[in-house]
Amino acid sequence: MDTSIMSEELKAKDLATIEFSIDKVCTLYFYEDRVLRGIHSDYVVQVKEMFDSGMMQELVEKQLFVKTWISNTKIEGYELVIEHERIQYWNYPYEWSFTMLHRAANVVLDANDIANKYGYELFDVHAFNVVYDMARPKYVDFGSLLKKDPKNGKSWSGYLNFYNSFYMPLYLYNKGFSDLSNSIFLYNGFFSDQDLFQLRHKYASFFGKKISDLLFKAHNNTRRLSVARYSRVIDKYGGHKHINKLLKFKKAYQNKFTTSKARKNIKSVNKSRIDSYWKDYHNDKNPSSDARFLRITELIKTKLNDASSLIELASNQGKFANYVLESTQIEKIIATDYDKNALDRIFQNNENRENVLPLVYDFVRPNNRSNTLKIDQRIHADVVMALAVTHHLILTQDVSLDHIFKVLASLTNKYIIVEFMPLGLYFGDMDNIPAFPEYYTLDWFREAFSEKFDHILDEEVAINRHLFIGKLKE
Repeated sequence: MDTSIMSEELKAKDLATIEFSIDKVCTLYFYEDRVLRGIHSDYVVQVKEMFDSGMMQELVEKQLFVKTWISNTKIEGYELVIEHERIQYWNYPYEWSFTMLHRAANVVLDANDIANKYGYELFDVHAFNVVYDMARPKYVDFGSLLKKDPKNGKSWSGYLNFYNSFYMPLYLYNKGFSDLSNSIFLYNGFFSDQDLFQLRHKYASFFGKKISDLLFKAHNNTRRLSVARYSRVIDKYGGHKHINKLLKFKKAYQNKFTTSKARKNIKSVNKSRIDSYWKDYHNDKNPSSDARFLRITELIKTKLNDASSLIELASNQGKFANYVLESTQIEKIIATDYDKNALDRIFQNNENRENVLPLVYDFVRPNNRSNTLKIDQRIHADVVMALAVTHHLILTQDVSLDHIFKVLASLTNKYIIVEFMPLGLYFGDMDNIPAFPEYYTLDWFREAFSEKFDHILDEEVAINRHLFIGKLKE
């Protein structure tokens, strides 16, 4: 349903847009909290057909595509404008766990299958064109939907893009490379074709680098030609004397690179084999029978009763986050952890839910690309909570308390919940408490806390767990 004003007309020059785009179909604009696309004149008929045929309705109803409709809002210079529902907490592939990336890959494949029914296909299918709307991935790039060319047979022109952006990092997870998958999204979004070829086909280097390079070139060029859109081949090589041989070669191989083959590839890497230190930390936790968790839950309900959203930092498997959702007025939770396996458990336990967003996030050493927004520019909540983590950061990683509080303050709209561990790295044996610095005291923590936040309360909630609740200073 279009909520725009019928008579509203906007000037394109007054609207925010993205810095760089190769989209031929439309131009993306942002107006207040709305997301609009001005359809280029050559594609107006096609876009109307996409809606009239029922394709967009089916993609949206099956929750494979962000909610999209033809807008009544006018933008100067455009005959047709479409509008998308705004996704509240924007996120990127380097913030996803293995299963999140795997589910996103299947959303692309499912969306492409539906598009094929109507004579269309997804073309620019890199992972940054998928965004998690809480715990459900949705495709968001309308300009990626192009008409299929019958001359391309069963081939999928998005195959290589999909292979590079989804299969490659999932393959690395499957082989136990713990950091490469997220790192390639932080770099340029793609892992080297040649590097992956060498990983998958180690025999290729048996006869030396020259032979290996030739094998890779033959392999890669065959794939590139096979999936290329017919019109692009003609545009680039139409005048070449061997164009007919090139087209015959393409026709012979193109049906090997289909959506079905891409789906088989993804099924072959359906298991992550990476290990991590904190993956089992919350295996035996049960918040409903833990006095500490019960007390914190009660304080959220009574002291922070006007809060409706919460970010939990170092959430591990998200058990307490889920308990807070079930037991308090909190309606939405962003549960984060830097341990990819623990975060994966959060996602698996909350898949498709509309009130939980799991994100891989190291809140004291955050990662982002130069052309992506930092997390504190995208994600905020009424409450930011960090339990049983400050002692590790301060005593083993030399992270300053000022930095910790600065990060917490950057993410909250109102409140902070944080714990101080007065016995430091105490592990349950009162006769063998590890030494900690002289400055590391409750008064030191309280004073630093009060400089950043208006103090609401602090109290001991368990041995070596002193809880602080505050409000962001105005």
